[in-house]
Amino acid sequence: MKTLVVQKWEESERGWGTRPDGYSLHLTEEDRKEYIEYYWSQMPKEIPDEYSHLSGTPYLADVDDNIVDEVESSKNGVR
Repeated sequence: MKTLVVQKWEESERGWGTRPDGYSLHLTEEDRKEYIEYYWSQMPKEIPDEYSHLSGTPYLADVDDNIVDEVESSKNGVR
C-alpha cells in the first residue's frame, strides 16, 4: 500500500449542468499539476459543450498495490 495524491473531477455539460466525474490518482503533487496542465492543453480554444474540470482540493489516500502499479506505469497519473 502506498499514499497517492487524489484529485476529484466534475463534468460540465451545456444545458444539463454539472455532475461528479470521478478521480485522478498521482504519485506526487508535481505529477498532479503536470497531468492537469496536459489535460487543459488538449482542450479546444472555444468552450466545448461537455468537459471535465477540477472539483475541490486534492488530498492524500492510501491505495492498493495493484492500483499503485498502474499509476507508476503512467506518465503523470490515471483517471
